[in-house]
Amino acid sequence: MSEKSVIIIGAGMAGLAAAYELHKAGWNTVVLEARGRVGGRVYSVRDFSNGLIAEGGGEYIDEDHTRMLSFAKEFNLPLGKVGSWQGQSGDWGAFEGKAGPLENTSLWGANLNDEYHKVWVALSELGRQVNDPAHPLTALNAKELDSKNAAEWIEAQNVRPLARELFTNHIRSEYTCEPKHFSLLDLARNAALYYSDPETWHTAYRVMGGNDLIPQAIAACLPDLRLNTVVMSVKVQAQEVVVKYKQVDSFHTLRAAHAILAIPLTAARMIDFDGTLPIAHQNMLNGLSYGAVTKVMIEYRKRFWHEHGWNGRLNTDLPIVLTWDATSHLEAEHGILTAYTGGGPGEALSRLSDDERIKTAVSVIEDIFPGSSEMIENTRTIAWVNEAFTRGSYMAYAPNEMTAHWQALFSPAGRLSFAGEHATIIQGYMEGAVESGQRAARELIGRQ
Repeated sequence: MSEKSVIIIGAGMAGLAAAYELHKAGWNTVVLEARGRVGGRVYSVRDFSNGLIAEGGGEYIDEDHTRMLSFAKEFNLPLGKVGSWQGQSGDWGAFEGKAGPLENTSLWGANLNDEYHKVWVALSELGRQVNDPAHPLTALNAKELDSKNAAEWIEAQNVRPLARELFTNHIRSEYTCEPKHFSLLDLARNAALYYSDPETWHTAYRVMGGNDLIPQAIAACLPDLRLNTVVMSVKVQAQEVVVKYKQVDSFHTLRAAHAILAIPLTAARMIDFDGTLPIAHQNMLNGLSYGAVTKVMIEYRKRFWHEHGWNGRLNTDLPIVLTWDATSHLEAEHGILTAYTGGGPGEALSRLSDDERIKTAVSVIEDIFPGSSEMIENTRTIAWVNEAFTRGSYMAYAPNEMTAHWQALFSPAGRLSFAGEHATIIQGYMEGAVESGQRAARELIGRQ
């Protein structure tokens, strides 16, 4: 067994990025993926008419996501521009039984965009309490911030209640949890990382043809990638890592000098580590919180929203929370609206059957735009909590969890390294997953 041998568990963006770096550096890599496809939570849905595609998982590649942009360039994958996912001109709200543009003062009694902007200015101020987003525990009042939740901060903002509701929906959408379950320290860390300038919202992109073309392209470069392999146990020893997995009805054992765990911690909890993880890492694996999110993708024969001067982006106090035009980067008569629902409403929709969840989303849009349901061509949905090899959306630090687990998350457990959207400062993004995988690979290479 070569010291330059590694088993990568998970063929999402983190695992693939790690394997790609190590393979190029001459390492012997084996990638084990429980699903019958690569990509993990990068999952493009192609069950629509006229070649239309919607993203069932990771959706946005921001203009500063250099690693994802580099992959797109390397594999000659064109990108479609979609604007900022945080907010755009033409955004609508649906609150208290009313619906219309957020800037419609006669409808809301105020320009909700202006009121909402005040919260973002306050958020930039909050971010100043974290000087280094890569090391949030060094903030002077880190422990105090971590003991508080984002709901307390939102309620303290001197803005109209609907603006606070809008930001509550932002927490549900960006972090897929309820504000009361989200650490104020991590909100401040994210504010320092992304939102120091409240006047600037950066644009984002989707891969033309589907974001999952990137993981597929990386996977095609790897020499040993095994699908439908469910890891049963991982034993971290002094000189090697022993991994046992099931493929169809057969059980197999692999040994390597190192391993990288590149799956959600919610799924990793199903693996038997045979007591070989340090206590801090076992506590981290069991203790970190994840959010819940669902997507309902509705294909309409006509983009009726353009007739209403609406861009397809809708913030609501209704069961679906948020919608957007999943095909805004494409020119076509048909269009797809995605209803994206995180936090408590996402948990509620996750408990429904697929048909019930679709019916709920369709009815919300039909109530606001009567007759729209008659134009529906196809519908699809996914609830990531219900996916056996995901069991959640992505990590969302609950109060006191950063203080307890940050250090363990970013340090290897002997010969086992951690990667994934959770093990990065760019948490929750495809870009972060890639960063974590490349970093884990570089650290292994640096040990030689």
